[in-house]
Amino acid sequence: MRSYSRTPMTDEDKLVKLSVNGISRLFQLAAPYKLQLIVAGLLTLVSSAVTLSLPLITQRGIDVVSKSHSLNNLDSMVLKIVALVLVSAVFGYSQYMLAANAGNRIVKDLRVKLFAHLQRLPVSYFDKTRSGDLTSHLSNDVGMLQTTLTDDIVKLGGNLVVLVGMLAVAVYVDWLLTVVVMTLLTVTMAGFVVSGIALRKLTRKGLDALADVMGMMSEAIANIRLVKAFSRERYEDKRADEKLKTVFGISMRSAVWEGMMGTVAAAGMTLVILGVFWYGGRSVLEGRITVGKLVAFVMTIMFISGPMASLASLWTRLQRAVGAADRLFAILDEKPEELDIPGAVAFPNGPGEVHFDSIEFAYVADTPVLKKLSLHLLPGKVTAIVGPSGSGKTTVSSLIYRFYEAQSGSISIDGVPIRSIQRQSLREHIGIVPQDTILFNGTIRDNIRYGRLDATDAEVEAAAKSANIEEFVANYKDGYETMIGERGITLSGGQRQRVAIARVMLKDPKILVLDEATSALDTKSEALVREALDRLMQGRTTMVIAHRLSTVQNADQIAVIADGRVVEIGTHGQLLEHGGTYAELYELVGA
Repeated sequence: MRSYSRTPMTDEDKLVKLSVNGISRLFQLAAPYKLQLIVAGLLTLVSSAVTLSLPLITQRGIDVVSKSHSLNNLDSMVLKIVALVLVSAVFGYSQYMLAANAGNRIVKDLRVKLFAHLQRLPVSYFDKTRSGDLTSHLSNDVGMLQTTLTDDIVKLGGNLVVLVGMLAVAVYVDWLLTVVVMTLLTVTMAGFVVSGIALRKLTRKGLDALADVMGMMSEAIANIRLVKAFSRERYEDKRADEKLKTVFGISMRSAVWEGMMGTVAAAGMTLVILGVFWYGGRSVLEGRITVGKLVAFVMTIMFISGPMASLASLWTRLQRAVGAADRLFAILDEKPEELDIPGAVAFPNGPGEVHFDSIEFAYVADTPVLKKLSLHLLPGKVTAIVGPSGSGKTTVSSLIYRFYEAQSGSISIDGVPIRSIQRQSLREHIGIVPQDTILFNGTIRDNIRYGRLDATDAEVEAAAKSANIEEFVANYKDGYETMIGERGITLSGGQRQRVAIARVMLKDPKILVLDEATSALDTKSEALVREALDRLMQGRTTMVIAHRLSTVQNADQIAVIADGRVVEIGTHGQLLEHGGTYAELYELVGA
């Protein structure tokens, strides 16, 4: 019925063709903080301008000192350079802090926006999307944008100014030497780009391999009880070791490329500088340039290498950022749940009578789950729904909540179509106790209060008492403040069910859905849970999704669903006497 058609986007997939729309949407994320970024950019330009002046000041100072042989002139030159370096550092630090502030705010805003949007998407979206993918989007993809939206954008102008300015200074000093050196540097940078492509492919393979082993380890840890029960620790060790060997092999191949790139870059830059000193030294001895010009040229070449390396990698980072942004925009472009129709009303103040009229529904086109299903839930009474697996029992409860919309037919509560009821109001007045209890990593009190956030401690504890929770809470040192772990792992199945029942009691809904809430419990726990459920069901219109027929014999009516339709309805005795599908199921399970 549901399949995971979405596949994780690889590192190579992120190297997409840049589009004007993609870049525009990407930069729009930074728009609320454009003033901060503009100021940071101006500071970067000022810092770059200061940097540009250093070679020229150094050249002039050295030439003056060489002619005058004055220690005062030397001290003055050094003090000026130190002052300029400090000024540049202050501007650079200020730029960094402004960019960091804007970047962190963008990341926060985007994560909040994504999380809020995800919560408002229809349930059907999560049926086809893996939670691991969404977690990756909220973490890795958003973080990937931070550098591009702040540091790269801010430094782009400064790097260009430094690069162009330093090139002008180098040409001014010696244009022929500049051409030779820039050719060598350009070849080196091109080698970085080409090598980077090979390295990115290895990085992608490494990430895939690492994701595989981390998934395997996470699965083993999540199911540690099963691993220990079957004594499979060594088996899991072997599996992890084999997968980590693959990661190690890819990492070493990547290290070879990285080592080669680093070594070639360091050796190449050293040879360039030595060549400059050799050529420059000859030029000084021949009287073509001064010592000051030689030092200025060396400084200029060193300053040029930084912006060149930064700009060479900017293209790849921008590609990655747009690729990450495309994935995030794909989520933000998903349509949320339909807005309430104009004139939608609050939940009706009636007895809670529910009508399903000729409902047709399919998760997948041309594969109907419900076919012209009609059902009447008696107000204040218990209606049990039974039937074979896959007959559509749980789907019926999902439609009441409007987790999905029926393709045809209508559902009404007290004569009001649920499409005409405000969605939030509808869900506030329906409670559910699922078969697989869902609790949060928090205290017992917090999990009960989730039913009504403004409830007082006294109201929380009253609901807990009605749900027979005091029976085990009294054994805990911290009482209701006891932390229960992820999904309530520190509680037994029966205890978790009672917390879920207390949560719904506190919510005080008019309509109640129970999805086999007593399954897989021992006799004592089932008795306590059933007693709590009996209190909860009093006076409420209740739908019980039943898998064990023995649990619904006292229901006011039992609806039998088969092939997407209600084929029988009546009390337990009436259905047995009728001798139809219910009687066959009852006899089959030996209930």
